[in-house]
Amino acid sequence: MVKLYGKNGACSMAVHVLLNELGEKYEYVNAYDAHGKASDELKALNPLGQIPVLVDGDLTLTEGAAIINYLLDKHESPMLPKSGSGRAKALQWLAFANATMHPAYGRAFFLKGALGEGAEKEKALKIAAEKINVLWALVDARLAKQKYVAGEQFSAADILLTVIANWTSNVPGTITFGEHVKRLLKEVSARPAYQKTLTAEHVEYKAAA
Repeated sequence: MVKLYGKNGACSMAVHVLLNELGEKYEYVNAYDAHGKASDELKALNPLGQIPVLVDGDLTLTEGAAIINYLLDKHESPMLPKSGSGRAKALQWLAFANATMHPAYGRAFFLKGALGEGAEKEKALKIAAEKINVLWALVDARLAKQKYVAGEQFSAADILLTVIANWTSNVPGTITFGEHVKRLLKEVSARPAYQKTLTAEHVEYKAAA
């Protein structure tokens, strides 16, 4: 049985949802205390104290995208085709969610906590919010043409984007979702695997409201 170390509501939630989607037997460990401190068990597996971490037998994996790819290949899931353009698109959009959208939110959170109050902070946060809106507009334009971000096949990128969208209420400034993004968020967050994860992590899903 695999073991997932994560943080409730964080990016590791995408892996948690995926484990439920795949029907994998697993144990989930919320590896942070109420003050946001990483557990010693987590730091022994990843000295950076970052999540997610997946342990599957003798294999210990860090980095969400690598974990997701591993699980999808392990289960030969249609969410990640074995080859060709379908696989390339699924990986492209997973990379977008993980390496473009996620850091855009991360910058906003950093600025919110690191800068003192004043005009410079307001300006920086406005720019950060505008960047996030540009990214969601790109996703919306994509979804106007097809059901899911990577095509007509549901993929892990849809899961990760749905997780990230729920962080929006913590970002200062106005973040807007287009109608096609709202459709995706409602559909993905309503899936049984997602609902099961929300319950397990004690998270309320607000982005699809």
